[in-house]
Amino acid sequence: MLLLAMMKLPFGCAEHKQRAQQPAATGTNAPAAQVGVAPKPVVKPISVPTSGPMVMIASPVKDEEVNSTDVGVFLKMAEWPDGGDAHVHVMLDDGAPEEVADPALPTVFRHVKPGLHLARAFACGGDHVSYKNPGALALVCFRVSGEGGGVVFDPSRPTLTFNQPGLFYSRAGAGRVPVDFLLSGIALDNPKDWRVRVSLDGEQKFLLDATNYLGVFLPPLGAGEHAVRMELVDGRGRAMKANFAWSERVVRVR
Repeated sequence: MLLLAMMKLPFGCAEHKQRAQQPAATGTNAPAAQVGVAPKPVVKPISVPTSGPMVMIASPVKDEEVNSTDVGVFLKMAEWPDGGDAHVHVMLDDGAPEEVADPALPTVFRHVKPGLHLARAFACGGDHVSYKNPGALALVCFRVSGEGGGVVFDPSRPTLTFNQPGLFYSRAGAGRVPVDFLLSGIALDNPKDWRVRVSLDGEQKFLLDATNYLGVFLPPLGAGEHAVRMELVDGRGRAMKANFAWSERVVRVR
């Protein structure tokens, strides 16, 4: 295994559009969106891959207390594909993912508030869509010392990781914006009771099976700001108890 220190760089990878000047609050305690009857699930018959790139978080370690508000994330990687544009995305809590640009430098999250936090790292292809094999996603809870609450994380519950769409797109790129997420902490060999509802500017667009959703894209986005929301629901469209059970991101098209 090659120990790689990662660098954080932003990449182009709540409620309705009129409230999208700032991202909505996210997390386990946030309410589900007030939406109508969900559409039928989008099902594409694919099998979950059994092998692929492996990502592990070497530091911070589980339950570590970090005595600094600047937190560096270090990774271990294995079974990495030769050639191509495979890379890693790193997230802190429910922030937008950061593409790792220079494996010789650490990914540093600055001014992290005291309290509990969740670091996530996962392998992606050149299109910024995540690999779905076991081991492609790593999660580590740690604490920044000092007085503060931080995020709420229950390791016994599933975790929804909102990867794509990212924060910024050109007008040309906004014509084909992928929808991508990872769902961990459940048995993905039987995902029929787990759905992810995707809404755009307050309107439902997709209801996706936990694993069978590759090749899903948002409708072409016009210039300006758009609110994209993901929610973990059951087979009847009811909100599920999970870590980051819903998350909303403001996507800007320039």
